[in-house]
Amino acid sequence: MKRLKSPIFGLNHLFFRILLYFLSLLLPVIIISVAFYINVNSRIKTENIEKIHMNLQSSANTMDIYMRTVQETSMNIFYEQNLHLLPYGEYGQLDRVYMSEIPQRLLRIRNNLSAIIDNLFLIADGVKVYTGSGLDDFRDYFDRLYNFKEYNYEYWQDKLQTEKSIEFLERSEVKTNNGSRKNVIPLVLMEIVNGNKVILVTTISVGMIHEMLQNNAVTGSSSFLVTDHLNNVVLSKHNRELSTDAMQFITDYFALGSSEYGEMDIDGVRSTVISVKSESYGWNYYAIVSEAELRKQTDYIFTWILIVCFVLFIAGIIFSFIFTFNLYNPIKRIRDILLSKNEESILADRYLTKYNEFEVIGKGIHQLLEFNHKFRSELETVSIHYKDQILLKFLHGNASLKDRNELHRILHEKLLFSHANYLCCNIKFGFKPAFYSEIQDTDRLVILEKIKNIIWATLQPRVDAYVLEEEQQFYICIFNVKSEDCSSQVTAALERLLDTFSYDSKYCFIHIGKGRTYSDIPGIKSSYADAMYALEAADQNNDFQLIDAGELPTVSMNYSYSFMDENIIINCLKSRNFESLKNKVDEILDKNGAAVTHLGISSLVSEMYNTGCRFLAEIGIDVQNVIKEEEHIILSTKSESLPNVNEKKRLLNQFFYQIIEQMPNKPADKSNTLISMIIKYIEENYHQDLYLEKIAEEMGVSAKYISRVFHEKTEINLTNYISRHRIYKAKELLIETDLTINTISQQVGIYSRTTFIRLFKKYEGITPLDYRKLKR
Repeated sequence: MKRLKSPIFGLNHLFFRILLYFLSLLLPVIIISVAFYINVNSRIKTENIEKIHMNLQSSANTMDIYMRTVQETSMNIFYEQNLHLLPYGEYGQLDRVYMSEIPQRLLRIRNNLSAIIDNLFLIADGVKVYTGSGLDDFRDYFDRLYNFKEYNYEYWQDKLQTEKSIEFLERSEVKTNNGSRKNVIPLVLMEIVNGNKVILVTTISVGMIHEMLQNNAVTGSSSFLVTDHLNNVVLSKHNRELSTDAMQFITDYFALGSSEYGEMDIDGVRSTVISVKSESYGWNYYAIVSEAELRKQTDYIFTWILIVCFVLFIAGIIFSFIFTFNLYNPIKRIRDILLSKNEESILADRYLTKYNEFEVIGKGIHQLLEFNHKFRSELETVSIHYKDQILLKFLHGNASLKDRNELHRILHEKLLFSHANYLCCNIKFGFKPAFYSEIQDTDRLVILEKIKNIIWATLQPRVDAYVLEEEQQFYICIFNVKSEDCSSQVTAALERLLDTFSYDSKYCFIHIGKGRTYSDIPGIKSSYADAMYALEAADQNNDFQLIDAGELPTVSMNYSYSFMDENIIINCLKSRNFESLKNKVDEILDKNGAAVTHLGISSLVSEMYNTGCRFLAEIGIDVQNVIKEEEHIILSTKSESLPNVNEKKRLLNQFFYQIIEQMPNKPADKSNTLISMIIKYIEENYHQDLYLEKIAEEMGVSAKYISRVFHEKTEINLTNYISRHRIYKAKELLIETDLTINTISQQVGIYSRTTFIRLFKKYEGITPLDYRKLKR
């Protein structure tokens, strides 16, 4: 037996193709890493800029607070009491006693503001200068003790004539008598004291401003530019002094206020500049950070990405070889297995080459797919049968809680019914003699098998429907419609179905019963009952007929079988009174016959049968000893396609007769007769005012005895029994009449509307009005 040869090293181009596929997965790693770095780099840069802006804004706000503090604290000296401040030449002998208070006050202010200001002095004339140290000669003070580079003593003499109450002067270098130099911002405050102009000058340290900005800086190499409201430079620190062109470019760039930061070349260095404007004094603060400094924040991320990418790349190559071997070897084994089983047929294929494992595997997979298709078809058949069984159990009233939950899942997940309204139609096919005499049996079988598919294919294009076959030639169609108004679409679809088969009237006839539209899943059963009722009304002489339950007299599947009816049946069984029992059964069936469908009457017979079964269980008799298995099935089944009610009624009476025959003999119980009399009295007088003592008086016994016996025999309190009977009668009036709630309450013997509503909700769970709407 020949085998396909493998190329060198036992591998072929398929192996290398798989390897390349795995290696190609490394490309997304590289792409994602690059995208991740770009994104993180941009995000960190944005976050750093936002942080620098926030810190710069904080510094500007702090500076505003400092300058307001300086201004307000300095101005306080003008408003202090007993301030004897005059030009030096106007001081008298007595006034000179108070002259020493002024330096003390200035010293106190200076000490309070020492962290912010550099110096503080007061000028009242061109003769003397008041400082915290005392009085100094005017010219000597500005030439030697506190020499402004930009403002000589003549400037300060002229400044005494200023009309501005507050003024920030341009930055100036100051040389003190000890030789130190520093830059300050003079703040000039003018006030009229004792009829004379007086100016108080406070010098704010530029170094203090830079130190505050530097302390709040994000990076240690950040530089700053501060200008006043006239764009005069207050502070310029960029490792070295900024050039005039650079400062002018920065101020012009942010002059319009349309941006808070920008990227630009500052003295040949690519930098990011962030701008903040103070709210109180209009100063402009600029933080200058080089791009290289910002990049340092992300260099470590770039390094880690490179390391991770390298590790992933090496690991990817190793795992690619491992996965390729692990994937290729099973493929090769599958090929060998398929070759060993189908070698001759596969080798005969002229398209197959010795290097193409997929051609070999493809043949085998094709065979597997054929098997899978066959299996899926069988599974679908089983699934359809399962869905049909769940639906039929629900329609016939035999579904358990688990079955109802499963039905809900099937309708929404399997059948994809998305609307809240349902409508049922029952379709009855019948075949005439010509069908059997003129059509060969093989063709007849094909036709019978295809009827369900034909029905579905005819109805589905117009409305969502599911078709199931309840029995041979009897089909149930469940429609899912948007609203009750969509019933016309169902009618059109059903008429189309009749038209489709009308050409075959020689061979068949079709009767369709259409139910009403109901909301929610329980409405399917009600619509199915309507459809059965409509089908019962079909004219047997009309071959193709659609009967709409909505056009027939109103009937209901909801039969009336109260707990009182059940108690009477049980009492008749206990008293062995078969004639009374038979009459009660006829009375119950007659009472429901005119208003309930044929299907509902069949269900009612089954319910009375269940009463007998429960009675047998109470007295300890096995139901199998009383009735045959086939009769039990007929009586316990609450519905059939077209149930034979008369036969079920005959079996029910026979069943009750057998119960009485097999009951053990017991002495007559007079209490049962009393209970029957009480029940009859209540049924005849429920609309009147009933109470325990009144009933006891009518029966000729004590109230205590009646209460105890009634509870023992019926297992219900007499008062509750009266209330239940009244609610039962009220339900009939709510459905059958349009009387108001007050009128109905009065007619059933409950004279308080509030009490009536409370009792109704207690026993029915909803209000009378809601009950009327629900039933209608």
